[in-house]
Amino acid sequence: MTITSNNLTADLPTGVKDKVRDAKETAQGKIQDIKQHLQDGTEALQDKAGETTRHAKDLTDQAVAKLPAPVVGRITQLMAAVRRRPVPAIVVLLGVLLVLRRVLRRNS
Repeated sequence: MTITSNNLTADLPTGVKDKVRDAKETAQGKIQDIKQHLQDGTEALQDKAGETTRHAKDLTDQAVAKLPAPVVGRITQLMAAVRRRPVPAIVVLLGVLLVLRRVLRRNS
């Protein structure tokens, strides 16, 4: 059995094509696995976020139920204002936190 150079060159393109096709199929399979993994992770995160939101709402409702009516009314007004204009509310909150930090540092 002798192998001539003509036989090698004739087989080479087919062998290369087979390897490229196999590599392509393997890569596509891996990509599908990664897409499925990302989709599963996204769904899990969305479920967790929904659960956390419900839990925070329940805790808020419990805390509000323990407060006097005038305080609840004022908190409701403040929350409505924050929802309408969140940026100024954040700036005010940061300012208050900065003042508290300075006051607490002076006292210690």
